[in-house]
Amino acid sequence: MKAFYRNADIEAAVEARLLEMERAMGKPLSLPIPIDYFAEQVLKLDLLWEEVEELPGELILGAIMPEKKLIILNERRREHMDACPGLERSTKGHETGHWDLFVDKATLGHPVLFSQGDDGPFALRSSGVGDVAVIKMLESSPEGRALLREIDKRADEPDEARVVNRYAAAVSMPRALVEDEIKKVDRTSWPALYELKGKFDVTISALVVRLQQLDLLYVKGKQLFEHRDHAIGQARLFG
Repeated sequence: MKAFYRNADIEAAVEARLLEMERAMGKPLSLPIPIDYFAEQVLKLDLLWEEVEELPGELILGAIMPEKKLIILNERRREHMDACPGLERSTKGHETGHWDLFVDKATLGHPVLFSQGDDGPFALRSSGVGDVAVIKMLESSPEGRALLREIDKRADEPDEARVVNRYAAAVSMPRALVEDEIKKVDRTSWPALYELKGKFDVTISALVVRLQQLDLLYVKGKQLFEHRDHAIGQARLFG
């Protein structure tokens, strides 16, 4: 049975790991967080670009091979990641979350626990369907719907995906640094947030989600508010 992690547990786990990294580096954290150093020196994982086989319509950015302590970044999707600054970092962070929170290190060395079967040597992979057009096409036939079910079966379980995404965000955007940096900008300005996402080297969507997680931003449509109460107050004022 897989562990259940509350958001506070995830934040605490990441903060402990980042403290390890500070000690290893011999200096305070600075931006952007060196995600490769975190994976390789703190978690003792190797990183490798290699083609990962995908089902038709499937999109896999990364995967992890626990037995080899190896994170694989899908070479087939390198161009996609290059075109979206911050996506490569979030993929690495996602896989480190799988390793740190969900891989039972005590069982490594017992291959029977990680049956290769149809999924190959990957115990965990970040998988999903590509774009909306592909989904609609697959849904139009019994064969396509069966393929969608197979892709869904290979993807992260919803709660595990939530946990590792939160973990990845907390690594790339540590709470203390976010709280410090947000004081220097107008968080209700999209240009200011785009500048901030460059500092953290993350996607704008990842930054916005992280700020909302830390109750430092509220988004209503395309409008930005410092807090939900501000949005409610404005609605009452002009309602």
